[in-house]
Amino acid sequence: MAALGKKMDGVIGQEPAVRETHQDGGLSASLLAMLKVEDEARGAESLPELQVLIANELMRLNGARQVFVFKCGIRRLEVAAVSSLSSFDRNAPLVQAIEAIIEKLAREAGAGKPHEFEASAYAGANDSILRTYPFRWLMWVPLAARNDRQLGGVLLARETAWGKSDGVVTSRLARVFSHCWAALEGTGQARRSAFVTRRTAGLAIVAVTALLMLPVAMTTLAPFEIGSKDEFIIAAPLDGVIDAVDVEPNAAVKKDQVLVRFSDTVLRNRLEVAEREVAVADARLVKTQQLAFADIRGRHDISIARAELALRSSERDYARDLLQKAEIRSSRDGLAVFTDKRELIGKPVATGERILHIANPEMTEVRIDVPVSDALILRKDARVKIFLDSDPLRPRESLVRHADYLARVGPGDVLAFRVVADLVSDGAALPRLGARGTAQLYGETVPLAFYLFRRPLSALRQRIGL
Repeated sequence: MAALGKKMDGVIGQEPAVRETHQDGGLSASLLAMLKVEDEARGAESLPELQVLIANELMRLNGARQVFVFKCGIRRLEVAAVSSLSSFDRNAPLVQAIEAIIEKLAREAGAGKPHEFEASAYAGANDSILRTYPFRWLMWVPLAARNDRQLGGVLLARETAWGKSDGVVTSRLARVFSHCWAALEGTGQARRSAFVTRRTAGLAIVAVTALLMLPVAMTTLAPFEIGSKDEFIIAAPLDGVIDAVDVEPNAAVKKDQVLVRFSDTVLRNRLEVAEREVAVADARLVKTQQLAFADIRGRHDISIARAELALRSSERDYARDLLQKAEIRSSRDGLAVFTDKRELIGKPVATGERILHIANPEMTEVRIDVPVSDALILRKDARVKIFLDSDPLRPRESLVRHADYLARVGPGDVLAFRVVADLVSDGAALPRLGARGTAQLYGETVPLAFYLFRRPLSALRQRIGL
């Protein structure tokens, strides 16, 4: 601090008026006041506190009537503190007029060096606020860091012109305030300037907009199951009860191999009764033919007897056909796909009810159930990537063959669209029938913004009712 005092003596000693004040003993009070201000500035804990200190102490030390402290804003220098005021309205006419003066000063003469001028020099012709402002003599003192990075500035105003000694004191305090300001902004390496240019902000907006317009493929995830595109449904040929299932679930079967047997007790008895009725009808026809030679009435009964024999023969043939259908045989080679034999044995079924199906394991397809909430527009041959639960690290490529237009209720009572895709041959083994996993479907190309905000926008639309 002693060195600081010597330096101050050297600076002040350059002015005769100040040297005379020192001889009279008046310098001691001024020097102590400056040292006190420096100490308070270095003890400030925040920039707002330092800015208020600058505004009020400069007014006391150099005879200013009003002081405005400026900081670097986004586009221009902005008022940060006003002397004798703890807070101020940024939209006040005087504040707006003062900021306009400094903006014009920075544009025409530069705000990086001190200036002394009258308010009318940079005021507009129609600026009624500055015409009535009583303190027309202004002094602009910039505040800058050691690397000449501007931190802000101070504008001092009073009704008389500024002297040389006023500039010396103000310049000395400006260096102290700049050092404290830079220290409060950050230690070590200088922090990035808060003065962001309009060009930088515009480039950032353009970059973000361009990123959001980046085209990406619309995708969604849905569960899938591997099925066979060539399968034959085995349905019940008659009303009855399943007596036996002669194959195991998912077992390979051959053509004409017996798959299911129905209980045939009723069918055999019906066939036996029908055969006896045929024998009776045949005997009646023979008797009628014999009577026809002796009695004319017998000739009329021959037609009736023949018709009755034909009827009984048809009933016998029908009963024989039903008995033959009591055994269901495979119509092709393949896999018998069903869940459990115990669920089928003893089960009463109606005609046409599905029992099992025969699938070709060499012709597989991917059956995807896309929930309505995740539906997207799919074209034929759209790309699908499937991840099997049994092998999640190796995805398989597929191409969409067709997609349903109508949704249906699937497992878990979820309304979904059925999408069928064909596996792309890549030399790998075909997945087994019934394998499950997750499919990633790729739809049309959309902007990244739509991809990111589709769900929030949809939820918002449903919430507000648009």
